[in-house]
Amino acid sequence: MLSTGGIRWCWWALLVMLALVSCFPSKAQSQVAAPRRLRFKVQSPSKLLVAWREPKGDVDSYLFFYNSIPGGQQKEIIVSKSDTKVLITDYKPSKDYVFSVIAVRGGEQSRPLQSRFKAHTKERGHTNGQDKTEAQRLTDPVGPTEDANEISGADQFVCHTEAVADIVILVDGSWSIGRINFKLVRIFLENLVNAFDIGIDKTRIGLAQYSGDPRIEWHLNTYSTKDAVIDAVKNLPYKGGNTLTGLALTFILENCFKPESGSRVGVPKIGILITDGKSQDDVMPPAERLRKAGVELFAIGVKNADENELRSIASEPEDTHVYNVADFNIMSSIVEGLTKIVCEQVEQQDKDIKQKFVPEETGMPLRLVTSEVTAQSFRVSWSPAPGNVDEYKVVYHPVQGGEPL
Repeated sequence: MLSTGGIRWCWWALLVMLALVSCFPSKAQSQVAAPRRLRFKVQSPSKLLVAWREPKGDVDSYLFFYNSIPGGQQKEIIVSKSDTKVLITDYKPSKDYVFSVIAVRGGEQSRPLQSRFKAHTKERGHTNGQDKTEAQRLTDPVGPTEDANEISGADQFVCHTEAVADIVILVDGSWSIGRINFKLVRIFLENLVNAFDIGIDKTRIGLAQYSGDPRIEWHLNTYSTKDAVIDAVKNLPYKGGNTLTGLALTFILENCFKPESGSRVGVPKIGILITDGKSQDDVMPPAERLRKAGVELFAIGVKNADENELRSIASEPEDTHVYNVADFNIMSSIVEGLTKIVCEQVEQQDKDIKQKFVPEETGMPLRLVTSEVTAQSFRVSWSPAPGNVDEYKVVYHPVQGGEPL
């Protein structure tokens, strides 16, 4: 039997242990990066879409918790890692809601990302049909951004311009990428395509994939709608092989930017390279030939890409044409910056092309002179007319009588 003093000592020991546990959070929780940037969109009077950005690292799934206040009962939903959104179907606009999202990897969990969504009432100047409301952040576990081209959680940029372009995307499909990361490449491509107005008389997008030997996945004129291009992106097969970027650059010049492949005369040309490693062949001569042919090149490097090589490929200025991200799961951070620059450069190219091909106003010849006059002949000469002239028509006749000759 324990004495009264012994029982008291055991209780004190237990309390000390509990205090230590509460002071030192579990290591398992801190090893998994937390989700980022909760966003909300009211889709109907009873439906609320909640979305977030994936964490910077691999996860297996998400735990999603929500409840209405006051008096609501907390609900839990397990979300697969491929989804970063949940549709709440019992949404009540008159209530406040608290949301929490936790990333799960194996037996480990991240810190929760929490936000509060306030009630929408007429007194507050809102309507149930409003499009979008930003989260009021309660807890934001995200640290400072690591990439200069990090985009916000706002809706994706869309290029609104009357200028059209021929855009060819060149994708590295070598073994170093891997099948899981190639899925992230597809998502990146889908976001990229979504930014442009695609059509046979609008912007056209073609795609080639390369490793040891490049191949055309689809030509510029293969698909005439955005939906068709996105479907092709979603079904893009993973090639595998080595990394011969120089050969691939030559390939798109000779096979993609051609009239028979859907490339148009007098239309801005854009090439976008996506690669994860250093090329095993020389990239500078083929990149220079593409640029001289009027193709504006953007180079996107991921993970182990050689930044000096990317700079030697891309058009100038390098700070707007070269992108290098640390991992595939943060490629989405450059989509907005990239698409904005591409859109601006398409407009600039379009202006330059139109100015170049504006026909000069043709003027009259100047300084007409006759010389070498004989009984049978004479010579007529003049200064060239300003503007583009194909030929001259000479008409002469006697001063008195006679028909024009």
